[in-house]
Amino acid sequence: MSMSQTNKDLVRRYYAEALGDLAGIEQVVSPTFVDHHFPPGLPPGPAGVRQFFQTILGGIFGEMKIEHDFMLAEGDKVDCHFALVAKHTGEFAGIKPKGNSIRCPAISTFRIAEGKLAEAWEIFDSGKLLEQMRA
Repeated sequence: MSMSQTNKDLVRRYYAEALGDLAGIEQVVSPTFVDHHFPPGLPPGPAGVRQFFQTILGGIFGEMKIEHDFMLAEGDKVDCHFALVAKHTGEFAGIKPKGNSIRCPAISTFRIAEGKLAEAWEIFDSGKLLEQMRA
């Protein structure tokens, strides 16, 4: 298997773990992993990933799924084009939940080092997300 394919598989596993029980997240992210789109104050590594997906996202959304569109891999980086599909179940940015279904397209870039995710950046359509929550 090519290095590019191995790196893409690692990113797929990250999202499977993140939206699952996170039991295997230590095998996926480094102890110093930093996602630059997480809110400030989260610890690095698996603990920060757990807090983000279970407490922060889990406090806003239910029935979360990731729909992968495509991935591009080059060198130590993977770009993952995807959408978060979920129900709005918790207050966010002053918007009370009505159980609306949302689909939020995003692109995450991951840097891989020593077989684990070391760093990540993400952009998503926040305007479209808020619009779907308010609908």
